[in-house]
Amino acid sequence: MKKKASIEFETKGISCWVDDNIAVLKLSCSAFETIVNVEKDDSIMDWMDLVEASKDITGIMAVNDKDCFGDVAYANFLSEISGQKLSPDSPEPITKFENSQIRSIEINMLMNFIKKIMNFKKVFISALNGQVATPFFGLSLASDLRLANENVVFSLSHLKYAIHPSGALPFFLPRFIGISRATEMLLKGGTISVREAEELGLVNKILSKENFMEEAIAESKKLCRLSPQYIKITKTLLHNYNKELNNYFDIESNYLLS
Repeated sequence: MKKKASIEFETKGISCWVDDNIAVLKLSCSAFETIVNVEKDDSIMDWMDLVEASKDITGIMAVNDKDCFGDVAYANFLSEISGQKLSPDSPEPITKFENSQIRSIEINMLMNFIKKIMNFKKVFISALNGQVATPFFGLSLASDLRLANENVVFSLSHLKYAIHPSGALPFFLPRFIGISRATEMLLKGGTISVREAEELGLVNKILSKENFMEEAIAESKKLCRLSPQYIKITKTLLHNYNKELNNYFDIESNYLLS
């Protein structure tokens, strides 16, 4: 992707194409493995810069295959970096991270992507599919809007392994549902159905699973019809808490291995 310096590309697990006024970014591999691939992460960051510079594109729609963000992918990733054999069906606390470097990269790259999305001058839409574990639940809340397949379930899976909720979930969640409800959810764990998420304002619109991709693209096109200048100014005004977010990440950096 980096060599081609092109908005449209296809590589292992990730592809992008332009449809009218939006760039569609599709993830078809484990997002947890992707997030610790620094070269691939840097390429995606560069790609976002290309999209932002384009005069013809007014937004990004990022969509995932149903297994990319789920509990199984998360358990497999945590097993690799902790040295413990973990399963979402029989979880146990993580006592230490044998590969602490990969854990640090994971948390830092989540931070970097969140900052990138927050500072992106065009519309960034997450089209969510399947189960979404804690780190990417938090990351999705950095998006401007969230579309969801009717099969989506948000899983507060960090509690299964006694690790802190990453992806800035403790930062974003209270802004959507209030500190009391967010505290309860983060301490109790469990799952949030897509219908409950819509009622809480965590999801903007639920789409049918039969025509999910087509409906998500059509909806994203409509949402990205506004002028680039209007979008840029409005997002700047909406995201006036970047300093607070940076302070949050400074604090989280003290808990990279927890």
